[in-house]
Amino acid sequence: MKPTNSEISSIFNNAASRYDSITNSYAIRRRMEFFVARAEGKCLEVGAGTGSISKALVERGHEVLATDISLKMVEEMKKKGVNAIMCDAEKLPFPDATFDTVLASEVLYYLDHPELFLSEARRVLKPGGVLLLSSANARVARFYDWLRAVLRPFGFSGTYFDDPVHTFFLERELRQLVENAGFGAIQTRKIIVLPLSFLDSINKILECTPFRHAGAFVMLSARK
Repeated sequence: MKPTNSEISSIFNNAASRYDSITNSYAIRRRMEFFVARAEGKCLEVGAGTGSISKALVERGHEVLATDISLKMVEEMKKKGVNAIMCDAEKLPFPDATFDTVLASEVLYYLDHPELFLSEARRVLKPGGVLLLSSANARVARFYDWLRAVLRPFGFSGTYFDDPVHTFFLERELRQLVENAGFGAIQTRKIIVLPLSFLDSINKILECTPFRHAGAFVMLSARK
């Protein structure tokens, strides 16, 4: 059974202090590149983890507020100088039309009700505002789940991937969720066919071919 939002908070509280050391830095960098290239104006990052993406946006001159349901993650963000608060993605404590951009990286599949987050994101966006998302590609994520299960008995464990969430979105499902929330101008792309940084140039070639469908992540942009 999928964990509740409060259970997810506990999982990430426990992982917060080691989160940066157990995540794939190449995957974070590629997602960061996508967000930084498309963000506009005042940004809200929801489910920001330790704040690497928010920090990059600040360095590019954006005013940024980051949130996470995990208090320990918020504390890690503040150590990096990121303006951050604790809140639930499904109940954003901000007035209507506050932000030019709302972004969420690897958040939707953790939520009890992702449609509530998307409704809230639309509410707090200004007219014409930008929604930016990344989500694990369901078909590829299932393979990595299997691979981790095979490797775990050999000592490959303890990463943040070892959580109870194993249900992800297909690209068409992600697009449909966003469309149902009232967004338009929806664009998607898949990235990272080969999850190794030294293969970055090859990845970027493959992402322009039919091999892109084997990309580990679906990236999405849309407008209110």
